[in-house]
Amino acid sequence: MKFIMVLATLAGLVIVGLFNPETEARVLLTSMTVLAWCFVVLYVTRSPWRATQGGRALLYTSAAIALLGTQLISVWWFGDYRFRAEIRSVVVILLILTLLYRILVLFRIQQNARREALLDSGREV
Repeated sequence: MKFIMVLATLAGLVIVGLFNPETEARVLLTSMTVLAWCFVVLYVTRSPWRATQGGRALLYTSAAIALLGTQLISVWWFGDYRFRAEIRSVVVILLILTLLYRILVLFRIQQNARREALLDSGREV
């Protein structure tokens, strides 16, 4: 795993060093989008993501990031299209909602852990 991360870092640095900013953005955002979709597919097909709120929050946020990347790169690869601005707004709103949900889930998990720690130590909540 460490080798792959080092290799990916080096590839990113090479891309930044060799290409103009527009090409660099296309390559990096396309790579991000492909990796985000890979994560979503692997997580949905190989993990019990429905089992916990945290698992659902992770999937929803990852899918929203993948959708945002798809929307961002779509114009570069396929040209302009009708309702692009509206679609972008909907995708960004979805990402905002998934991030809010993720924060609320984290807060709930932290509150429950704190409550359990207090009960285990013999103090009242």
